Amino acid sequence: MSCPNVTACGGDVVGTWTVASSCLKLSGNVDIALAGLDPRSCTNVTIAGSLDVSGTWTANSNGTYTDGTVTSGDAQLQLPAGCLQISGTTTTCERISGPLAGGLGFASATCTDAADGGCTCAATVQHMGGVAWVTADPQTSGNYTTSSTTLTADSTTNYSYCVAGNQMTWTPQATGLTTTGTIVFQNGGTTGTSATGGTGGTSATGATSATGGNGATTGGNGATTGGNGVTTGGNGGTTRGTSATGDAGGTNVTGDAGRTSTSGATGGTSTTGGTSTTGNTGGTTGGSTSSTVMGPCDIYAATNPATPCVAAYSPVRVLNSKYTGPLYQVRKGGGAMNTGSGGTTMDIKATAAGFGDAAAQDAFCGTDTCTFSILYDQSGKGNNLKVAPAGCYNDGSANTPDYESSATKRSLTVNGHKVYALYTVAHEGYRNNATMGMPTGSASQGIYELADGKRIGNACCWDFGSAGTDNCNGSIMNTIFFGTGFWGKGAGNGPWFLGDFEGGVWAGGSGASTAVNNMNPTMNVDYAFGVLKTSAPTNYAIRTANGQSGGLTTAYDGVGPKQWNNKAGIILGIGGDNSNHSLGTFFEGAITAGRPSDATDAAVLQNVQTTGYGK
Repeated sequence: MSCPNVTACGGDVVGTWTVASSCLKLSGNVDIALAGLDPRSCTNVTIAGSLDVSGTWTANSNGTYTDGTVTSGDAQLQLPAGCLQISGTTTTCERISGPLAGGLGFASATCTDAADGGCTCAATVQHMGGVAWVTADPQTSGNYTTSSTTLTADSTTNYSYCVAGNQMTWTPQATGLTTTGTIVFQNGGTTGTSATGGTGGTSATGATSATGGNGATTGGNGATTGGNGVTTGGNGGTTRGTSATGDAGGTNVTGDAGRTSTSGATGGTSTTGGTSTTGNTGGTTGGSTSSTVMGPCDIYAATNPATPCVAAYSPVRVLNSKYTGPLYQVRKGGGAMNTGSGGTTMDIKATAAGFGDAAAQDAFCGTDTCTFSILYDQSGKGNNLKVAPAGCYNDGSANTPDYESSATKRSLTVNGHKVYALYTVAHEGYRNNATMGMPTGSASQGIYELADGKRIGNACCWDFGSAGTDNCNGSIMNTIFFGTGFWGKGAGNGPWFLGDFEGGVWAGGSGASTAVNNMNPTMNVDYAFGVLKTSAPTNYAIRTANGQSGGLTTAYDGVGPKQWNNKAGIILGIGGDNSNHSLGTFFEGAITAGRPSDATDAAVLQNVQTTGYGK
């Protein structure tokens, strides 16, 4: 069956439109770099399939939209043998399935060996938002523009379109493959017939014109009274203080917890709550000026011998009670694909309770596009992270500068406080090649990370840790990887915390990076906590836990595949050569000089758990 394209005519799209029918075909060559495969060896990947669209799409007169459509379908892909060559190692068709699905936006993909040494892959599409777009990041709301006969969503997704009476017809102008055919919408009280013969959607009234944004906004917190932060001994349990007054929106704030005991002896000294501060008055810095909340870096510094933080990042909360600077910086008006310039910026500090000042960010960003322009290092070393420059992996994506990540796509509640997380998609990542105090050579190192275990990438490489300083492949990396990929696997279907040491990603052991380690558990939880720590000459350990409850599991602790040769660069969300095809959500993490003990790992986990993620 042929699916002809729309005869584009433009027109007014404001209103709520219900899909009446769709006829869409997929064909052509796929941009395989989106899956993290090497386009120099993985060439001429063909696709054939069809898509169906149902649901509603609403355009508001203020240039925003809401996408309630569902796109579904099936496709078959043919991959040549060269697709199995990745970063100096050879993978299998079975292990390409996950990255292929995650990177290209399929709901699932099953790849089997083909007669020519390549792979035949059967894939399905099923997602809400992103009308008729095969994408790993479908959007259910955003901004749109129309120009002549083209409608553009979020500055990146184009459709040829025509509005005639109460009917609107689209043809997607896809990138990375060819999409032909049309989606037909109905408006103005007509009930459309679904493409599968079911009952059409109910007509809706047109979108209401939005009012303008607020005028002046108030600043951050006023004066607050802090919690008691009393710490008891034994396992280092804490007693929360009394609620504080003055928090934004009238929400009560619990007192700050005291220092957690790392040895099981008497708990640390109780701490007072945050100092009373005046609210932000609309300058370039939002939030309070100081906090006495005890965090992981306080725990690392208190061990004997100390394993101090040399890099620590979180847009969510304070990780070091001695740190008084901003947690992060946001950029407004720089565009959705910003490589680190333009617009206006604002530093976001912590409130007196120790959490990122979301109210100050909201007042600054309003309805504009806002991105994370700086993640400030809370260790005191000044190892701030900015958007990563181009790498030397020549795949059409990694060898171009990265984009800053959205500062507004993931909000959450932590102990009753609204905060924002770092929400990265493909082609986004952060780096610092000129650091201070980082372990070098074979010096011991520790890393912990808290990430979203329900939103994970399948390609290379969502890493956090130490890498080279030249944006290229080196002989060694020392980073924690989270997700699934082409190499090592743990138990179940993942995601897993793995060690990316360059030339492979290990779930444990010292042999081939493709080995399966059933002691490494799947971490499909809301808040996944992972530890990677290394010591000379080759030893490493991977430990994992639920960031809300329970204890640590040691996935591996033993000899590694390489001798460590740390180069002291820091990366987040990318591989050492800027391989930037994966995605994830980062809440907090730190790098230490020295390998922390297992007891210290447990104390840091307890500190994270008592913070109250998701509460």
